[in-house]
Amino acid sequence: MSDRIANYATSTNLLSYLNISQTRMLDMQYRVSTQKISPDYQGIARNAQYLTNLENSLDHLNGYMKNNDLMDLRLSITNLALGGTTEGGGIETTVKNFLSQLKTFKGLTGKTQDSIATIQQQAYNALLALEGDLNVTSGGRFLFGGGRVNDTPVDLGLTNLTDFQTKYNGSTTTYPTTRTAHIENFDISKDSSGTTNWLTFTQDGDGVTTTAGNGRITATSAQFLNVEVGTTIEVTGTANNNGTYTVKTVDGAGMYIEVETRMLTDELNNAAATITLPDGSTLDATNFTDLTFNRAGNSIVSATATALTSLTVGSSFTISGTAQNDGTYTVATNTSGTTLTIVENKLTDEGTAATPTLDLNLTAQTFSTANNTISAAAGTYSSLSAGMIIDITGAAVGNNQSYTITNVSSDGSTLTVSQTIATDETVASNADVTEADGTISSVRYYGGDQLAQTHRVDEFRSFDFDINGLDPAFEKAIRAMSIIAQGAYGTEGGLDQNLTRLDDAIYLLQSAFDGSTTGTAPYGTELTSNIRSLITTNAYQVVLIEQTTKTHTTYKGYLEGQISSIEDSDPLETIVALQDEQNALEASYMSLARIRELSLVKFM
Repeated sequence: MSDRIANYATSTNLLSYLNISQTRMLDMQYRVSTQKISPDYQGIARNAQYLTNLENSLDHLNGYMKNNDLMDLRLSITNLALGGTTEGGGIETTVKNFLSQLKTFKGLTGKTQDSIATIQQQAYNALLALEGDLNVTSGGRFLFGGGRVNDTPVDLGLTNLTDFQTKYNGSTTTYPTTRTAHIENFDISKDSSGTTNWLTFTQDGDGVTTTAGNGRITATSAQFLNVEVGTTIEVTGTANNNGTYTVKTVDGAGMYIEVETRMLTDELNNAAATITLPDGSTLDATNFTDLTFNRAGNSIVSATATALTSLTVGSSFTISGTAQNDGTYTVATNTSGTTLTIVENKLTDEGTAATPTLDLNLTAQTFSTANNTISAAAGTYSSLSAGMIIDITGAAVGNNQSYTITNVSSDGSTLTVSQTIATDETVASNADVTEADGTISSVRYYGGDQLAQTHRVDEFRSFDFDINGLDPAFEKAIRAMSIIAQGAYGTEGGLDQNLTRLDDAIYLLQSAFDGSTTGTAPYGTELTSNIRSLITTNAYQVVLIEQTTKTHTTYKGYLEGQISSIEDSDPLETIVALQDEQNALEASYMSLARIRELSLVKFM
């Protein structure tokens, strides 16, 4: 209408003012309900960059605190496993108690079968306890496995004491006595060229029955170069030689290893020999006149009938005064007190080191009954060695058999064999030597690695969590307990026959417990780590996290305060401002209503 003062432009302008007031009031309502100044950084643009820096610092700090909480839990469980609590328990108590038990046993004036059985069972029980503590977990992670947190770190292969003593009889198969042998880690199933028929097993490394010898395992290439003497190995996958052995010697070129065996050497009519029984009594020439030792059958024959009656099956005895057969043995059989056989442990002749196979199709091969030899052109048999088995086919019927090689001539033209050649002949024939498949692996207790896990407690400080099942403190304790547990009573390798192991084990346990050893280390210099020092290191890390957490908590409070001072609104101030905006908005609406009522008629 032409008589109205207000127009569209005026109304629009007035409404925009109302909208501004209404927006301010809504902002005040948001601040009252949330106690925050703004829902986004735009509302606090002047302080946005500073606030962002504060929030980033707080996020980092929360991350450190969360990780520290997880590590604190792991350290606490580790501390329990180590025994570093006021209540004791754990590995420290296990080692301390067994050390005390072993010292008490050593001090006994009479060591009976029962007392020996008890201390060996205590050693075995201590091993079980150690294994359990070293396999503790936190959040599904094995704590003593290094970087391999998903794999069980320690497996001592324990089922019962009898099985343990069968595996480690203390004589031919002894528990490793040095750390390097104890922690060997290898698994070899083929040679360097990939050939799986790669092994030769010979009962006697030199093939001579009149000299002492060890069983020899020969490879086609230098596969044994880094094997440690004293290592326990497991042979699998062969036709005749699967089992557990102790490495006695290693070829300097790495071509072969020799393992501990128990077999006699041929020796006739020895009148100087003496037999000592476990009770200290002796038998000598006054009892049996002389003794004959035979490798075949591993028998000892007395020239005097029934002179050996006191040697019962299963009992141990010690031979002295012989040229080649001095040592301790266990009776396997006793025939009429005249002929003994010993419990033997030896390899079976098997395989060849020839690559890839030895299959000789010879136009002329000469068999001689005079010296039990087989001959051909020079170099024909150069790849063979004493102890190997050779199969002959295509010759006369009596000569077609398997022979054990006792000697190979220097020019490789002639074999001397232990079996009898039936017929003199020169004939086209085949000479074959069967190779041996197999896997040779170290027997090891630790399945983890030695990777240290670095934990950062804050931006500037960190520490390495590097306690694992291979730590010398644990390794020495396991070795000491196993040395005591091995070998059944009354056998050659039993503790009753090897009481020097007591002092050796006590030294290792003392070194493992707190390092306070006296005397000379029995098996060479030992690494110095011990359980007490591990507990101290673990406790330091716990304290470091506790102190850091306190610092983080204080700093977190400061950051949250600064953030709050920027983000949070003052409730009283905000409510007052809201009331002012509400009053202003109501006044604006009243003014707008009045203005809309104005006209030229009323104005005039």
